[in-house]
Amino acid sequence: MTVLSFAYMKTYRKIIAGCCWIALLVFFAGCAAPQRFWPQEDIIGSETAAPDSSQIVLIASRSSDFKKLLVAKLHEQLAENGFGQKTIGVGGLPQVNASDYAAVVVINSCLAWGLDHDVQTFLDRQKTDKNIIVLTTSGDGAWLPDKGNRDFDAISAASEMTSVDAVAKDVMGSIKSRLHKE
Repeated sequence: MTVLSFAYMKTYRKIIAGCCWIALLVFFAGCAAPQRFWPQEDIIGSETAAPDSSQIVLIASRSSDFKKLLVAKLHEQLAENGFGQKTIGVGGLPQVNASDYAAVVVINSCLAWGLDHDVQTFLDRQKTDKNIIVLTTSGDGAWLPDKGNRDFDAISAASEMTSVDAVAKDVMGSIKSRLHKE
């Protein structure tokens, strides 16, 4: 092998390595792009007063058939347990202070192997997160967010209509558990 062909091979390897890096960057940017450019639709808000007005649970959710049914089930269970509820879209979280509510339930989807950007921003700005419950839906229902030494409850679920009752029961159990820690 001549010195000239060796130099060409080194250049060729650098070009191949650079192309691989560019391909990886495009792949990962492409996975995160839908979250930024085509955000999910928010659920329609509602509010129900509680007999004891200090026990209001905030539910923030995106909209899908699964999430709408889950929120309806949570409304039923909250009413049965004497809690009021306020439901907003995840887009409304910038105006929310978690300490204004007995509990905050945030229902979102795993996007590009991470939390919804609006949910992450909400969690990052809270001074306390002991009353926050984050339910994240993902394909197989096994993805949980990195809590980073924070004290919010993290629940995962697959968006399967047959599991709505079980997921609602899990979330309600977490709400009750969080309220009894106070």
